[in-house]
Amino acid sequence: MDKPVISAGNLPDSADPPKYCSYCGARLVPEFYFCVSCATPYKDTGSVLPRLRPELLTDGVLIAKKAPHVAPLFWTYFAVIVTTGVICYVFLKDSHPYIGLLFRTVSLFVTTCVFTALYWPSLVVQFKRIGFFRPAALLGILALVPLLAINYVYHGWLSDKMGIDPTYVFDQLRETGLGSAGLVMFFCVIPAIIEEIAFRGLVQHWLAVAISPARALVLASALFAALHFSIISAPYLFAVGMLLGWVKWKTNSLYPSMLIHLLHNLIVVQYLWN
Repeated sequence: MDKPVISAGNLPDSADPPKYCSYCGARLVPEFYFCVSCATPYKDTGSVLPRLRPELLTDGVLIAKKAPHVAPLFWTYFAVIVTTGVICYVFLKDSHPYIGLLFRTVSLFVTTCVFTALYWPSLVVQFKRIGFFRPAALLGILALVPLLAINYVYHGWLSDKMGIDPTYVFDQLRETGLGSAGLVMFFCVIPAIIEEIAFRGLVQHWLAVAISPARALVLASALFAALHFSIISAPYLFAVGMLLGWVKWKTNSLYPSMLIHLLHNLIVVQYLWN
């Protein structure tokens, strides 16, 4: 087949001479890796097409895309805790500790009820599973023994070094007439329900969808420790969060972590109260 005649008026802009298809003889277009007339490839595709690379998504990007409710929940609880603390400090001081405790507890309870209603589909599966018959539930209860021993040594050492009286708050509440039933309700039962729904049932559950379950466990435990607003107790609170989160992860149920949380608080509070 004769090659087409090229005049001076249709010479390509490039200084390289034009090339022609070895199959049909048509002029080749440099931007394509194949002949536009017969579709015969004439060079490697990588020399023309851009190399596509998968987008590398960080944990922060994955959480923002797949678990967008984590940040609003955390900052809502943060705002409620700070606001109730300021109100109690300004209007109540130390004169009515029982009223301040009641106000903070009711505020957090209402907040948790709102999030439970809004995101019930995320919680319903976790409430349907009992979880007590899984080995992780028993291991979690047994792990309370060394954990509470660490608590006793760690906080006892801090109290001696910093001159802190950990029973001060309980002495104030005792003077207001708060009995054992009220103590268990405010410091054990309600916190176990509220915190497990918020941190294990919602935060950790959402994070596990966006990132690996292990990293979700670590991050949820860190947020759990942060919202207790105690720098000196943060390492221990993180350890408690890790235990509760691990039990929730392995049992796929909120009931075992709620029970362990309640038992932990009950032992600590009874020790300090007595």
